[in-house]
Amino acid sequence: MKIADVRCYPVRVPLLHEFKAAYGTRSTADFVLAELVCDNGMSGWGEASTIPIYDTGSQADVVLVIERYYKPMLIGRDPTDIAWILADLDRAVKSARYAKCAIDFALHDLAGKIHGLPVCKLLGGSVRELPVCWVLSAKSPVDIGSEAEEKAREGYTTFKLKVGTEPERDVENLAALRQAVGPDIAIRLDGNEAWNPKQSLDMIKRFVSHHPEHVEQPVPAWDVDGLRFVREHSTVPIVADECILTDKDTMRIVRVEAADRVNIKVSRAGGIIESRRIAHVAHAAGRSPFAGSNLELGIGTIASAHLFAALPETSLATELVGPLLLQEDIIKQPVKYQNGKLILPDTPGLGVEPDRALLGKYAG
Repeated sequence: MKIADVRCYPVRVPLLHEFKAAYGTRSTADFVLAELVCDNGMSGWGEASTIPIYDTGSQADVVLVIERYYKPMLIGRDPTDIAWILADLDRAVKSARYAKCAIDFALHDLAGKIHGLPVCKLLGGSVRELPVCWVLSAKSPVDIGSEAEEKAREGYTTFKLKVGTEPERDVENLAALRQAVGPDIAIRLDGNEAWNPKQSLDMIKRFVSHHPEHVEQPVPAWDVDGLRFVREHSTVPIVADECILTDKDTMRIVRVEAADRVNIKVSRAGGIIESRRIAHVAHAAGRSPFAGSNLELGIGTIASAHLFAALPETSLATELVGPLLLQEDIIKQPVKYQNGKLILPDTPGLGVEPDRALLGKYAG
């Protein structure tokens, strides 16, 4: 079986509500779906979950890279040669992480279908439920309290709050969240590079009475020395996120002991192959890797979930909530969540397929 065609579908899917973080506010998921079609008609699907205000990469450059550079390299290839294909793509275009991720997901989807296995089993894992951390935008304290109470009733036992917008509001929001969920629920804080090292420590001192589980990426990604300084002086565990793009980045962070945990966003790292390398480096260094999220659509969410179902060293709750923040997902059957857990499909490949009518509805 050989790859016969490669197709891109840019989509613009509205969120239920505006999502506010330190890096800015977004109201749509402007992503790209990629389809690999084999000579027997079988298709594999991937997703490039770009957020231009947050990271390099956009719909336009994903489509350009895939259609101009990747497509000629993919035609005629055996889709099960995943690692070798991705190595070739790396050499062809440097740092095209989102375009590469879409192809990585689609190749794994095809390989699973060819072998009759869910991707998690293809990776050596099992079909299982993944605990999910509910992610809260930087809203008002009233809205945060109301949303948190609702989600706690639904079974979520870990919450993540976006901070780094306004210092006073950050503290008020955290207080409202803690009051809403009680003393036993884990609360993560995400600064999204909002502060310098001294500001980070000042804010952590203000947060500490509300017992956060950790504080994520308080300083800019480039400031590894600053991140280490914060970790050395913080009473709360520190997470590396935006500074983790490759296994080599991860090695640098753990060598200088700049973080206690590592957030792995599979979409941003370039897919399953690279993310697995990151997880292994972090785990070997005792740095507690866990699954982050770019608030992906259903395909990207399920692809990431399959990887983490094959990584027993990642015991912390995942942050794979993207489909729950959409007005409408674009897959035929919605991703299943139950009692604060994501339920993986047990069908071959990723186990989800886009609805082509919805691809047209949200084309953009």
